[in-house]
Amino acid sequence: MPYCQTFKQRIEEIKRKAQNIEALLSEYVKKVDKKTEEQLEDELEKVKKEIEEFKQEFKTKATQLIEEFIQRRDNTDEKVEIIFDERDGRFIIDGGLDFSSRTHLDDFPNLIKEITRNFWLQKAKTINLLNLEKIGGFFYAEEAQTINLPNLKEVGKYFDALKAQTINLPNLEKIGKKFYVPTVQTINLPNLKEVGEFFSILSAQTINLPNLKEVGGYFDATYAQTINLPNLEKIGGYFYVPNAQTINLPNLEKIGENFNAKNAQTINLPNIKEIGGYIYFNKNNPNFNSLIELAREWREKGILKGKIRIFGPKGNLVQEF
Repeated sequence: MPYCQTFKQRIEEIKRKAQNIEALLSEYVKKVDKKTEEQLEDELEKVKKEIEEFKQEFKTKATQLIEEFIQRRDNTDEKVEIIFDERDGRFIIDGGLDFSSRTHLDDFPNLIKEITRNFWLQKAKTINLLNLEKIGGFFYAEEAQTINLPNLKEVGKYFDALKAQTINLPNLEKIGKKFYVPTVQTINLPNLKEVGEFFSILSAQTINLPNLKEVGGYFDATYAQTINLPNLEKIGGYFYVPNAQTINLPNLEKIGENFNAKNAQTINLPNIKEIGGYIYFNKNNPNFNSLIELAREWREKGILKGKIRIFGPKGNLVQEF
């Protein structure tokens, strides 16, 4: 019988015994007699002992399962330690996992909650890991079209998914360095708060990041038409959204370098305090005059540090001042 089925049966048995204890407790409350009290204590000790035995057996069998899994990785020459977390009965892999040669990862144990170093999945076509919460180093997926990591909260370094079309990261809060997903069309990042270096989503038409507060380096959304970042406060590098029609940044205070919004029809930046570089606009933009007026106002107030650059229909620079 498979381990999981055996463990399920054991859990059900323990649940039944716990229900019996509950019934004894109700009886004891009513009678408060010595015999029921002794019977209750005896049953409690038995269940406590059985739970402890079950935990040890589970730990042994689950560790064995994970050992067998990590032996199938490509980087078997690197040291990896399996750590069992007593608090939640799940595992931390102290080290990196390289599965570059595999096209599927259906055998990934859901008991693994953290990989402390890099996680390489170059050839995997679909990545669906339901309980992974943290990757300490790089996450690298070159071929995956769909990535579903519903409980991932943090990536310590880079998140690179070069060909992904759909990415679901509903609980991701922090990227330590770079987030690079150039081909993604549909992305779910409702809880992302911080990107340490670069944020780059080149193909998506709509960027909606309701909780993002800071990007340490540049923000690049080349083909996005709508940019909604209601809580963003700081972009350390340049802000590159040349095709965006609507830009909503009500709490943004700083853009460290250039601001490229050539085709913007609407820009909402009521709290901006600094734009460290140039600002770019297209001359054929229907709202060109009002945008130039806004940029002039920013420069007069000392907000815009660089020049205003104007481009013609062919993308050539026609004026700067």
